[in-house]
Amino acid sequence: MMKKILGLALATLLILPSTALAKAEPVQRSDAKLEQADVKEFTNQFFKQKEIQEQLVGAAVVVVKDGKVLLNQGYGYADVAAKKPFDADKTVFRLASVSKLLTSVGIMQLAEAGKVDLNKDIQGYLPHLQIPNPTGSPLTLKHLMTHTSGFDLGGSLEPGKAYSLEDFVKATVPTVIRKPGEAYRYNNYGFSLLGYIIEQVSGSTFEEYMKKGLFEPLGMDNSNVLFNSEVKKAIATPYDITLKPLAQLPNIPDSGPEGHMFSTGSDMAKFLQAMVNYGQQGSKRILTKDSVLEMEKNSVTIHPDMPGSGYGLETIYPSSYNGYTVVEKGGDLPGFHSNLWLLPEENTGIFIVLNSDKGNLRAPFFEQFMNRYFPDKGISPVIKTPKPTQEQLHPFEGLYRDLSMPGWTYDIKAGEGTLLVSDPLGEHVLRQSKDLLFYDEEGLPAGFQADKDGNMEYFSYNKAGSWSEKLPEPAKYSDVPEDHPYAKYIYELVQLGVIQQDQDTFKPEEPMTRGKFIARLFKFTDFPLSTRPSQFSDTKGHPYEAVIQTAVESGVVSGFSDGSFRPDELVTREQAATMIWRLVKQNLMVEPVKAELSEDVSPWASEGVQFVVGLHIYGPDVAVTNGTVQYRPKDILLNQESAVLIGLIIQNLF
Repeated sequence: MMKKILGLALATLLILPSTALAKAEPVQRSDAKLEQADVKEFTNQFFKQKEIQEQLVGAAVVVVKDGKVLLNQGYGYADVAAKKPFDADKTVFRLASVSKLLTSVGIMQLAEAGKVDLNKDIQGYLPHLQIPNPTGSPLTLKHLMTHTSGFDLGGSLEPGKAYSLEDFVKATVPTVIRKPGEAYRYNNYGFSLLGYIIEQVSGSTFEEYMKKGLFEPLGMDNSNVLFNSEVKKAIATPYDITLKPLAQLPNIPDSGPEGHMFSTGSDMAKFLQAMVNYGQQGSKRILTKDSVLEMEKNSVTIHPDMPGSGYGLETIYPSSYNGYTVVEKGGDLPGFHSNLWLLPEENTGIFIVLNSDKGNLRAPFFEQFMNRYFPDKGISPVIKTPKPTQEQLHPFEGLYRDLSMPGWTYDIKAGEGTLLVSDPLGEHVLRQSKDLLFYDEEGLPAGFQADKDGNMEYFSYNKAGSWSEKLPEPAKYSDVPEDHPYAKYIYELVQLGVIQQDQDTFKPEEPMTRGKFIARLFKFTDFPLSTRPSQFSDTKGHPYEAVIQTAVESGVVSGFSDGSFRPDELVTREQAATMIWRLVKQNLMVEPVKAELSEDVSPWASEGVQFVVGLHIYGPDVAVTNGTVQYRPKDILLNQESAVLIGLIIQNLF
């Protein structure tokens, strides 16, 4: 279960533009009409592209226009070894987080029936569950559906244990730490809670409610909430980034409103028909037109001119919208990746699902689809004139930390007439269009949110899943001057809260222990800590007991053959590299990296050392001679060196 939690926490990286994602030449024809024959030929040609073929295992694609199903087809294999085709009618797949949209439909049905109020504090619907909320502001259903709950990470689960929906929401209840509605931060628990509220209000189990309220009315006969025997017989085999088969994940909780529903291409075609036709599919209606419009509108956005979040809907690929109104929902679980797009003004819906982690075919498919049938309207952003001065742009400067992934940062500096932004994807130049609104060189918008005094609080730009908060400047250590070779890395981790600044000195050349390095590494990722007792006798009662147990459960560390962990033993550079590699490999689904090393490395550490060396995750202490890196794997890791290793993990992945 811990691996699943870690994976979900980092899954947002799968939808980012990176060299790991599939890239293909767009098939463009601006005069093409979205008709059955044409879209079938377009999709066939898409999957014949060499770059796509190299990354495809299986897929289903659905296109609906004006209530008519133009395409509902499977491609590739549901099971490679058995040579079983991916059948749009019969092959079952995991919707992953696209399930959130269906859960939101259930909430809207209850709102139409007058059984819930979207703007009422949810505590009134939870007689047997208390949500800690010290903010003094109500937490509403609308906040849950738009990822603006203000929740912290909540509790962790016992590995290997099965959970009902009720047990799950009670075991992992979070605290509201940010005023609800203030900031956007993707959150799974909120949708689990929505499912539990559906149970409390309707008197039915979540699976019964979805069956009666959605699946049966639309004729979605092969869709399910539970991972039952029927689903297990028909579900596609998931594959990892190397196209090796993966084991099927159990549903935790057993009925997962946040991301565990199952469906087929044909069933999703019926759902799309209902959404495109404002809640009606044939003679059956699941929602009123007003409810569908309410769901699709831009309820949460950092700036009115930027796409944002609806109810169970989000913004993932805005660079491909081509000036059209698009609302969408993506889903990611190991081996299954899906995306649903709605173009309300064009009465069009698209859905795609893949059964492998290789690449991200959703991005090129949607880009090519839009370029062919809804080409760029050619509306260029209006840039503010005269250009603002560097002094006028100074308030935007600072380090901004992503609310979902602390390692993802934006370093923003004011130039003359522009903002210069550095992030894990590279360097960007932003030009101002309106108050708090900027555009980069490719026309992608970036927005800021200020407090009542005009101080910048949040920033949103090129990463889906959450906004970023502006961080205060850190106090300086007496032994780390500004010109110290490691100052940048050390102070950035202080700002991020990875390094606790509880004394005047940092002691940069102090050796690092195994326990302290793991604690710092997991603080960087901001994962929930395990509540299980430690499996090592020498970590029981240790200050780092919980984080070490978390690392064990997630597969990052395993201890020594004598059953000890030795938390106070000094950590070697190859041990630290291996911990980083295991964390990234299991949760970001990246492939090994080859690198030339000048020293011998322990066999168990070879992949890890090559990974950090190959991605240049090291500091000025490492010498490079004729392309060969002298990493010094057997040396003890120093405090200052750990700051570089941790600080560059996300920055150097892309």
